[in-house]
Amino acid sequence: MKINRVRYLKGPNYFSYKPTMWFELDLEELEFSPSNMLSGFTSALMKTLPSLRSHTCSLGYEGGFVERLEEGTWMGHILEHIAIELQYLAGIMVKRGKTITSNKKGIYFVTYDYREPKSGLYAFEAAMEIVGSILAGASSVDAKPYIKQIENLYYQNKLGPSTEAIYNAAFAKGIPVERIGSDSMVRLGTGKKQKFVQATITSQTSYLAVENACDKQITKTILSSVGVPVPEGDSACSTEEIFELAERVGFPLVIKPLNGNQGRGVLTNIKNREELFGILHCVENQETEMIVERYYEGHDYRLLVVDGELIAASMRIAPFIIGNGKDSIRKLIEEENKNPLRGDGHEKPMTKIPLNTIVACHLEKSNMTLDTIPEPGRVIPVAGNANLSTGGMAIDVTDEVHHSIKEMAALAAKSIGLDVAGVDFICPDITAPLNSTTSAVVEVNAAPGIRMHHYPSKGKARDVGKAIVDYLFKTREEAAIPIIAITGTNGKTTTTRMIKHFLERDGYTVGMTNSDGVYIGNRTIDEGDCSGPISARKILSNPEVDAAVLESARGGILREGLAFRECDVGIVTNVSEDHLGQDGIEDFCQLVKLKRLIPEVVREDGVCILNADDPEVIQMASHTRARIVYTSLFHTNHHIEEAIERGSTVWYLGEDNWVTCVEEGKAIKLLPVKDIPVTIEGKARHNIANLLQALAAAHCQGVEIETLREKALRFKPDQEQSKGRFNSFELDGRLVIVDYAHNIAGLNAFFETANHFRQGITTTVLSSPGDRQDHEIREMARIAIKNSDRVIIREDEDLRGRAPYETANMMHAAALREKGGTGKQLSIIKDELKAYHEAWNLSMPGDSLLFLYEKFSVITDFLSEVSGRKKILAKKII
Repeated sequence: MKINRVRYLKGPNYFSYKPTMWFELDLEELEFSPSNMLSGFTSALMKTLPSLRSHTCSLGYEGGFVERLEEGTWMGHILEHIAIELQYLAGIMVKRGKTITSNKKGIYFVTYDYREPKSGLYAFEAAMEIVGSILAGASSVDAKPYIKQIENLYYQNKLGPSTEAIYNAAFAKGIPVERIGSDSMVRLGTGKKQKFVQATITSQTSYLAVENACDKQITKTILSSVGVPVPEGDSACSTEEIFELAERVGFPLVIKPLNGNQGRGVLTNIKNREELFGILHCVENQETEMIVERYYEGHDYRLLVVDGELIAASMRIAPFIIGNGKDSIRKLIEEENKNPLRGDGHEKPMTKIPLNTIVACHLEKSNMTLDTIPEPGRVIPVAGNANLSTGGMAIDVTDEVHHSIKEMAALAAKSIGLDVAGVDFICPDITAPLNSTTSAVVEVNAAPGIRMHHYPSKGKARDVGKAIVDYLFKTREEAAIPIIAITGTNGKTTTTRMIKHFLERDGYTVGMTNSDGVYIGNRTIDEGDCSGPISARKILSNPEVDAAVLESARGGILREGLAFRECDVGIVTNVSEDHLGQDGIEDFCQLVKLKRLIPEVVREDGVCILNADDPEVIQMASHTRARIVYTSLFHTNHHIEEAIERGSTVWYLGEDNWVTCVEEGKAIKLLPVKDIPVTIEGKARHNIANLLQALAAAHCQGVEIETLREKALRFKPDQEQSKGRFNSFELDGRLVIVDYAHNIAGLNAFFETANHFRQGITTTVLSSPGDRQDHEIREMARIAIKNSDRVIIREDEDLRGRAPYETANMMHAAALREKGGTGKQLSIIKDELKAYHEAWNLSMPGDSLLFLYEKFSVITDFLSEVSGRKKILAKKII
């Protein structure tokens, strides 16, 4: 068996609203060997991963998966369960999976949840290796190395604990949040409202404040000036200066790097010159500048301040071991580091205790080394500071902090200029009033770690991540720009363009993606088919954008899922057969389910706009939480009538052919449909449907009816406002109509409109995308020959998996049978530009030329070349 393709569906997708791994798996010869035909396979798999017995599978009860194995199930389904279980055993809480059988023999689509892509992918690769070993004859396989590697990959590549806590808090609050790059940076919010967080440094954190906090001597000077108690001391650049300061400050004392962090290099409770001498000669890579200051007896506290308020407080305890009379300190530390709560760096609630010179120096003060074997029951601190990064533990004491200490902590953070600060405080009793003679602030930290507050060794967990998010954004509305998402089979691009046109106003920038490009206001920042999530993120991450109008096509959703978790307005234009047989969407019901994803993710206080003339779209009403606004070309549509009776908002084409809105029982007539340019004198029924949905979307976003009237009259189906969508003009006496219709429904709609205007001999130039099913390709050819006197079949530059001329010959044969003996002309000209020129050369003034393009740039080239040869009447006639 082999993996053909892998996809990481980051956003809501066809299978789940959560991030999903997707594999196209070819079972090859195993297609003919379900599990019940593989001798000893189930037994070996259960020995390897006995916890698989708890999987319910589709049967819904524990042991269901084992039953499926015994009855006979295929390897794609088995790999799905193994990959999920390996992740779960590695501490990654995932559960959901689904395997779908393809119409192609031996091809399966395997999906399951993942939390981090590299560990998620390796879980499947590990599952394949385990299965391969069993099939090769192993009675069982040691799964531990695979589980450990998954765990390592997960912790190496996931967000750090502080950033992850903020990410989770934003997610829970409904605030858009996205990781940026591979480090611990996230973007909260979208468009103009976005802010960034890295660890606990926010977009609001002052650079100068961070610099102040990093320089411990500057910190002490600032704090002292506002009355915050700090230890007496100063900085020193040499061993001689350190000893001079020690004499002046007096023992016991503390030495630490001037610009250190995370407790590195901090040595405390140095009682005399001899200890100081030994420590200075023990420490490797001594910092060029050190702080020497008075040592305070008392407990070590971390006070976490957010926006001037104490949010959490922890008492930190230095790492220690307890002797057993037989093992060395080194061995006891190694055993403690096996604690599953300890990990490297910040990956776990506690950090492993380091085996370094700092520990050795600390032990030396007590005449011990790492090789000392302490007596049973003796508690031995192995580090001089209680920082979590050096293996310390934390006990929550938030509720015990005296109000005077809370005020002091807030003042310390504010004085340094930090919006999020970790204030390190030494005092004998946190519950007592502040005593400046026995207590002191020893540091104020920028980017303070918050895992000790989320995962205390003892006491109540404090959601500091939520406090930081609440500080940045009081509500979701402060964080998220409106998102209007449009999906369907046809009409998405025109609807998207009109919505942008209706929403735009002075000082309000609308970002748009569609099948033509990415636009920020009037600026084009990308060209081509940009209707997927990558393009959508370009809009959502742009700090100039006030609102996003996003075409959300089938292909992009299948490749990566949606670029957003929720939208404010969701629109479904229509659904018809298109692109079937691709990427696991192999029948019409699956396509409908895929398009239904947009209504499913509309916010509860949002609006879902549905085409009431499409029976499949109507069914989506039961799959949305949002308020529904129906649109219809018929005032007699019973869904429209029922909605009006309920007092709901609807948009429809009235009996008198006026565009009409009914809102709160009141009918508002917008304009006669024939007066609105995009409707092509009221003849383009598909454009009227698009117009109704665009008007509904803009109106629910607060655009007034009068503004909609004015703007509807200004939106024209030309190359400037609606490039490539029924652009029509007269050229040297010929009617030329350019459109992008590229499926059966689109082509029918195009000819339904074009037939009202065509004149003389009609020549149509078209192709079919190669990724359509054979019957669709043939039907497009039949539609074209029925509605044309002459058809020139070209071929797309992108063959989409077809052989050269395969699609063109298929269309030619179908059109030839359809035309019979009518005398209509039919030919193949492979090159798109040459095909347009041939149509032109065959035409005469008074004829019609209908060009259905692949690339609009080729249309532009054709017009430019013809303009150079002939005098052109560039008069728009429609």
